[in-house]
Amino acid sequence: MGLFSRKPAPTVIATGAEIDVAAKALAAGNDTLANQLCDRAGSDRQRVAMAILGRSLDYAPQD
Repeated sequence: MGLFSRKPAPTVIATGAEIDVAAKALAAGNDTLANQLCDRAGSDRQRVAMAILGRSLDYAPQD
């Protein structure tokens, strides 16, 4: 039965707001927040790093 076979809710590794703040800082040249967030992510660090890098493109200065 579906009633008793529920899976636990997924663990949130990094919120969108945290990724956004780290991306803004990374675009400004500061990698401290991005490194801290990736270190905290553990085995999901590559996924978090790619999310930060992708989001930082929105904040990169345009020539």
